[in-house]
Amino acid sequence: MSNQKQDNTRETKLPNEENESALSKVLGVISGSFAPIIGLLAGAGLLKALLSVLSTLGWMSPESGTYIILSAAGDSVFYFLPVFLGISISTKLGASGYVGGAIGASILAPDIVKLAEGGVESIDFLGIPVLLANYSSTVFPIFIAMFVYAGLDKLLKRTIHKDLQLFINPMISLVIIVPMTMLIFGPIGSMLGEGLGSLISFLSDQSGLLAGAVLGSAWTFLTIMGLHWAVIPLAIANLSTGTDPIIAMAAAAPFAQVGIGIVVLLKTKDKQLKALAASGVVPGVLAGTTEAINYGIILRYKRTMVYAAIAGAVGGAINGSLGTVMNDFVLPSVLSIPAFSPILQYLFGIGIAFALGFVLTYLFGYESKRTVNNYDPMYMTK
Repeated sequence: MSNQKQDNTRETKLPNEENESALSKVLGVISGSFAPIIGLLAGAGLLKALLSVLSTLGWMSPESGTYIILSAAGDSVFYFLPVFLGISISTKLGASGYVGGAIGASILAPDIVKLAEGGVESIDFLGIPVLLANYSSTVFPIFIAMFVYAGLDKLLKRTIHKDLQLFINPMISLVIIVPMTMLIFGPIGSMLGEGLGSLISFLSDQSGLLAGAVLGSAWTFLTIMGLHWAVIPLAIANLSTGTDPIIAMAAAAPFAQVGIGIVVLLKTKDKQLKALAASGVVPGVLAGTTEAINYGIILRYKRTMVYAAIAGAVGGAINGSLGTVMNDFVLPSVLSIPAFSPILQYLFGIGIAFALGFVLTYLFGYESKRTVNNYDPMYMTK
């Protein structure tokens, strides 16, 4: 009788607990998919930071062959991110990593990229128009594609004879998933980006403070999903006619992320996490490359998402209300501060964001018992 009561108690779950479990699973897949390439992202970010320092000091010209080759080494990881994610996500979901990588590579095929960069808006697939776009460095389309591919792969394994699965399953997967990615998943990401751009433009027209708060708060999550690349063209377009306020407002977010990363670096006793935090903070400070912090720390410790949102919102609101702008296109970092003006107001905004990210993480911590003991998406253990 008592055993039966205990079993019933164990099986009973509150609605909030179920929601948290679903959220943890989704975040676990995302973070677990980035885990195998975190070191690569951090290393590439450090290389870009080093090149930025060498260029700023005048020790290496951006036009030199050495710089171009080393820059290609650092940029390649971010440019071909859909390929790496195709491998890691499909592997995480139990499907073939090689097929996942091929799907990611297909949307970056030279012929497709040339057409998109050449101004061709669409091509034809079986009579259906396919909107063309440059999907380098994107995250959103490949995540959707891999979830669909994983489901298709399970279906094929149940229906195709074992002796034929070696080549039939990859062929069918490529024939189905690649067109779906270009027809559906990619355009969805593009539409989200365009909608986001329209929202930012509308908010900027209404209130710089409101636009800065929304953009600064959301920028961390847009970066994690790769949707920030849809906003950057708006900033570049603004620069073609003068100055840009968008990146000046969004700059609060990476400085907040660096503040969070520094606290983790100082407080953690985990050698692997300490090394990861260091490899995220250095390129974040010098080059504005915060992928290691976003995917290795903020996705791993969910409470830091709240800190990043709050700090980014406050810093973004300050920059937006004070009218700070970007004069030349740069990634927000310590070295790129002179590209913004008025410089004192900009320093105030990003300084507040950094301080809030640091203080909130220091005072309230970044991990919980559940994160440490029950589920660790970074290392994919339970």
